[in-house]
Amino acid sequence: MKKLFNLENFIFITIIFLPLYLVKVVILGVPSNLFELIVVFAILAFAMASVGSKIELQDYKKYFIPIVLIISGLLISTIYNDAYRVGFGIIKSWFVVPIIFAFVAVKTLGKAKKETVLNVIYLSALGVACVSLAYFFLGLVTFDGRLQAFFNSPNYLAMFLTPAIVIGVAKLAENKKLYGTSLLIMLISLYLTFSYAAWLALFSSLVILFLKKEVETRHGLVSTKISKKLFWVAFFGLSIIFLQIGSDKMQNLTHVDSRSSLASRAMIWRSAGKMIADNPIVGIGPGNFQNKYLAYQQYFPPYLEWAVPQPHNIFLAFWLQAGILGLVGFIYLMSVWFIDVFRKKDDVSIVCMAIMTGIIIHGLFDTTYFKNDLAVIFWLIFFLGIKNRNS
Repeated sequence: MKKLFNLENFIFITIIFLPLYLVKVVILGVPSNLFELIVVFAILAFAMASVGSKIELQDYKKYFIPIVLIISGLLISTIYNDAYRVGFGIIKSWFVVPIIFAFVAVKTLGKAKKETVLNVIYLSALGVACVSLAYFFLGLVTFDGRLQAFFNSPNYLAMFLTPAIVIGVAKLAENKKLYGTSLLIMLISLYLTFSYAAWLALFSSLVILFLKKEVETRHGLVSTKISKKLFWVAFFGLSIIFLQIGSDKMQNLTHVDSRSSLASRAMIWRSAGKMIADNPIVGIGPGNFQNKYLAYQQYFPPYLEWAVPQPHNIFLAFWLQAGILGLVGFIYLMSVWFIDVFRKKDDVSIVCMAIMTGIIIHGLFDTTYFKNDLAVIFWLIFFLGIKNRNS
């Protein structure tokens, strides 16, 4: 494997350049992106290097059924709703490729380098945060002053940064100067997105991170040290809320009947609920939400928002795009995973559980999966958190 090139380093580089999914390409009429092409090369290299050797899957068998349910739900919904081009593209880019790549990455790097994977995810987000601040200083923000950089919305930028911030906080004690400076850059970028859901997700992740770590090190006794950490988490959370008092977004948040983001979310959820009521078994098909949402405008006049590619809720998204099979598969997957990872005592598993908690909490208000980079991060965290006896 290493005679041709170093696959481990190649995987690290691939993760760092995760944002390259934004560079679209078409190969033989099949839509793809630059990141995906690099990933396929890494997967092929792994397959060639593994010829003649046995790939141990024992630790992953419990996850086969939920993953099969999700993929089956997506396929059925795609075929039933005649969403072949978009549907199969989504299955390829947001499920099959991320799952295989994350598995290959963790298997190749092994248990000894799991923390390095977290560092690489952190480094990728740091690069994005630095570029994002450049956008801010150049005045390249949304009409309402929110930072989104080269992403399609501020929420997407926030969803990309939040898992990395959890990693940085977990590693802060290792090098306070290095992680302190880089964390500040990412926290400023996250703040400028003004994504309240991301802030809530980060707060939840940090609480889980500190409490879980304390339970493992102190055998359930909360020390003064951990109490101080939680105090500072609460302090910074309240400080952010204080800074937002009087802002238009915070004012609108308390008026559900106004044209606020909360009112817009409520409208989207109501529309999604009717779609589910009309299509409870197979859903509406992957990638069909925008068109269906516009068609359902007649039931909820007037719409507060028109460009809505996702239902702003991860559970609604799985139900609508993968049917009841996909929703059951996702809930099953997360239930088994959290039970499995909760029993682990190593630092990587604790960090992964904290990050996944944030993904689920944020997923109540945004769709924290159905996107190339978010899907890859999800499955990297998923596989990193699983104990593997042979890696």
